[in-house]
This record gives sequence, C-alpha cells and structure tokens, in this order.
Amino acid sequence: MRIVLADSQPMVRAGIRRLCEAIPNIEVVGETDDGQQLIELVALQQPDLAITELTLQTLNGLDALQQIRRHYPQVMVMIISGRCEASQVRAALKAGASGYLSKQGEAVELELALRAIGKRQTYLSPGVSHSIVGQRRSARVEDSVVLPRRQRQVLQLIARGKSTKEIAQLMGISGKTVETHRARMMDTLGLRGTNALMRYAIRTGLEGADAG
Repeated sequence: MRIVLADSQPMVRAGIRRLCEAIPNIEVVGETDDGQQLIELVALQQPDLAITELTLQTLNGLDALQQIRRHYPQVMVMIISGRCEASQVRAALKAGASGYLSKQGEAVELELALRAIGKRQTYLSPGVSHSIVGQRRSARVEDSVVLPRRQRQVLQLIARGKSTKEIAQLMGISGKTVETHRARMMDTLGLRGTNALMRYAIRTGLEGADAG
C-alpha cells in the first residue's frame, strides 16, 4: 500500500510515518502540512491511501478529502485527528473517508486501520464509534417520541418565548398545569431545562406551528 501523509505538526507527521513504515508492505511516498499540496501529492504519486489531519494549511483536511474523492476516486482517504466529535466524524464519512482514527488511540490501531482499509473496509477508532452510536441512540429516543396534543401546544408557546403565566392565559389553564406539562415533556424527551425544550421545538419545527 502506497501512502501520502498530511499533518500540520512535523513531529506528529514523522511519528505517523515511522509507524506506517514499520508495517510490512506499507510505503510512504510523500508528506506535507498543506491541504492543497496534499491534493497535488495525490495527483503526482497516485497513492492507494491518503492519511490526513483535519487542520491543515491552505485547505483543511475535510475539503481536501472531498476534492480527492471527487477527482481521484480510486484513492482512499483516512482521517487521523485529535478531534473526534461525532459531527466531524459523520461529515468525514459522508465525504467519503475510509476511516477515522483518533490520535489518542494506541499505536497498534494504525496497523489495524490500514489492514481494514486495504480490504476496502471502513475503520473507526473504538472511541469514535462509541461516540457516534451514543449520539444516534439519544437522537432516536428523542426523535421517536410523539407528545400529547396539549404538551405540544405548551412546547410551541415555550419556543415562542412565552412565560408560564402567558402560556396559562393563552391556553386557559393554570400555571401549575403548565409546569406539570413542562416537567412531563422533559422527562419523556430526556431533556433538562426550558432552553433544551426550546431548542428541541425549534429543531423539530414546532415553533412555527399553530398553538391555538
């Protein structure tokens, strides 16, 4: 497997190179700290795999990934980063990354990743995959809930910035009943606080609905 590397930190890049070259049948044919130069290296060397960090000069790793996959679809790309937020991992996978490796992982993970990618499999560091699965599970619980009509009406008014007193007046119920609805919604949705309820309402489009 022929590889090109891109990382903004020379010492980190050198370490990754040494780890790669210690693996049988792996050859590093170029390295850079610049996203645009990474694309040029891919064009020149036609490697099997490009390994890149997200933070690079000139062009970030995600943009470089997208361009490589668009113009050189035969070249696989693996992200290796200290930033492993679920949203970033999903964006990289959506852009066509063959793997996402955490810099906090063990050195042996690099060989596991390269072997998997060499077999056209997708590799995610354990911590990365756990993060994504956990977020998806919590999202499914929240998004699958269907609230009773009166609770939805309360939620719509919360999203519009109405106070408990205003909601009670608009709906013709007591303030205590409003608070009960609010507490039950937070418990059902697994949310904490009015701000979380408001964000949920805005995300699901409830703030534009008719609460009358």
